[in-house]
Amino acid sequence: MTLVARGKPAFTLVTSDRPNDCVRYAAAELGWHIQKATGFQPAIVTESKVSSASLDKAHIFLGDTHFARKAGINVDALGPESCAIRTIGRHLCIAGHDTTGSPLDENTSAGTLFGVYELLDRYFAVRWLWPGELGTFVPRAESVVVPAQDCVVTPRFVQRHVRSAAGLRAKDHPEMGFTAAAAAEYMSAQAAFLRRNRMGRRIPANYGHAFVDWWQQYGAEHPEWFQLVNGKRGPSRPGGRFSMCISNPGLREEIVSQWRQHGSAPLEHLPLFVNAVENDIPGQCECDVCKALDGPEPSNYRKFIPSKSKIAGKPFVSDRYARSWQAIQQIAAKYNSNAVVVGYAYMNYFAAPTSGVKLGSNVIIGFCPSSWFYPRSNEEQGWIKDQWQGWAKTDASLLMRTNYFLDGYCMPHIFTNQFSDEFQKASSSGMIGTDFDSLTGHWATQGPNIYLLMRLQTHPDVSASSILSEYYSAFGPAADDVKKYFHFWEAYTSNGRARLHDTFEALGASRWRSWAKAAHVIYPEESFAPAEALLDSAASSAKGDPEASMRVNFLQLGLQHAKLCSQAASKLTLGGPESSYERGKPELQALLEFRRAHERMWISNLNHCAWVESSSWTLPGAAVQLQDPDPE
Repeated sequence: MTLVARGKPAFTLVTSDRPNDCVRYAAAELGWHIQKATGFQPAIVTESKVSSASLDKAHIFLGDTHFARKAGINVDALGPESCAIRTIGRHLCIAGHDTTGSPLDENTSAGTLFGVYELLDRYFAVRWLWPGELGTFVPRAESVVVPAQDCVVTPRFVQRHVRSAAGLRAKDHPEMGFTAAAAAEYMSAQAAFLRRNRMGRRIPANYGHAFVDWWQQYGAEHPEWFQLVNGKRGPSRPGGRFSMCISNPGLREEIVSQWRQHGSAPLEHLPLFVNAVENDIPGQCECDVCKALDGPEPSNYRKFIPSKSKIAGKPFVSDRYARSWQAIQQIAAKYNSNAVVVGYAYMNYFAAPTSGVKLGSNVIIGFCPSSWFYPRSNEEQGWIKDQWQGWAKTDASLLMRTNYFLDGYCMPHIFTNQFSDEFQKASSSGMIGTDFDSLTGHWATQGPNIYLLMRLQTHPDVSASSILSEYYSAFGPAADDVKKYFHFWEAYTSNGRARLHDTFEALGASRWRSWAKAAHVIYPEESFAPAEALLDSAASSAKGDPEASMRVNFLQLGLQHAKLCSQAASKLTLGGPESSYERGKPELQALLEFRRAHERMWISNLNHCAWVESSSWTLPGAAVQLQDPDPE
């Protein structure tokens, strides 16, 4: 089927007479991208306007149309997020499983929309680099011919989720981030970007730290449900965090009881999810029953735990949690055979169990290393991958639920090689989905990281080098220069492993919440000069290509912003005894003026920057010195 001939659309776009929101949005998206590719908007009509005579010309039928049904496509028989793509003579049907709700809501099944993105991805080589029109790379199309199609397309992973970072903003210092109007526009553009990269889910999963308020609710009546530490049940100090006595039969029964009360009825054949995720604290219970469930500690376990980590002095307790999740699932299965229990491999139960326990696919484990950000030594990288493999051997279903993308602040912190290596190894070993915390949105300094994060969730078997070539190609004649630029920063990041560790430890900074304490040490002013020269070369190469020039300028603005942040950090950091608001006021003013001038370029999620800075710098109204360096 010919879609574009002599640089013009060669088809009419057709929806049903009453298309739902997903199909209406899919039509708008396809029309917009075709116009970008050709300069012409294809005609969009409803099915009743298509006459028999007009069928001599090509049409794309979107969604649940009479034409698609006559062709044997039954959208009701398709699974969630699935789409049938079929050529019928000179016409093309793209008809998917679409539910009510916003097409940008990841809980809405938008099969037809995903089918449109599949078409644009495969045959128009459209690439979504960052939110907004500049970040949408649509090559000029003179001729596009689609071979005969008859397939059903479904995203590989049942959940593809990158947390939006919508809540990461400095409430006490809103002037540091986006203006309210820009923030709303940014989140809207980001939502569209996420859907274009096919983020979504087809499982009704609802999980998170499950027992946060349980001591207040149940501690007096059931202290036996809570950790036993130094002979005492419950929090070690008033108001403190606590873990559960996860082996306690009464606790397990109560978890299932609450799931039955609040979980609602099964959605046809879909499983129900029992939330058994431990609180944000190491597993600490010292009771004999919990300890009896523990497996032997791996011989190399302590080698890889940082000496100042909060789990350094804690026991290895992965097996007690694995066996307890298994027991909870068995209880829940009495009421619903499809019941699925969700837990996290986290803290001192992150490393793989050693007892040979087999969990089965109805236990979902969110693999969540509580440290070990990139870059890593080769030995550390191998050890992390071994832990995933160890959990995969339990036959559990695994989510990559990591905090890696909270790292780096707005600096050019690049780790594409190690991330893609870990992701692709995991994707071939038990991974059913993802849940990344979070999309901090530093598009102009960390673009290759984020592009890989998105594309690997849709194309996990494509090599990282091929995916990154897509990203660089969007810079046209400057592609090689941009590649050299980001290679420079990846080498800088990798070679700075020891500096990162030592600096953050010395300044009492965390790799996620108070990164800006250390920005000026990790990225001192002199580190920017070689990168600026590389972008100058890229700008020179792109001179004859207006769009490529704008994208290079986007990177230049991101680097300038990072440099201004480093300069402000050097005067305002809470890690420096000489820091003061008055001393850093000129640098801060220059930074804020830059942000106001460029906030709608989307070079960075400025609200995330402000959120980090409010816990890193001396600002009017003292910043809070965080005592808890973990990202949960």
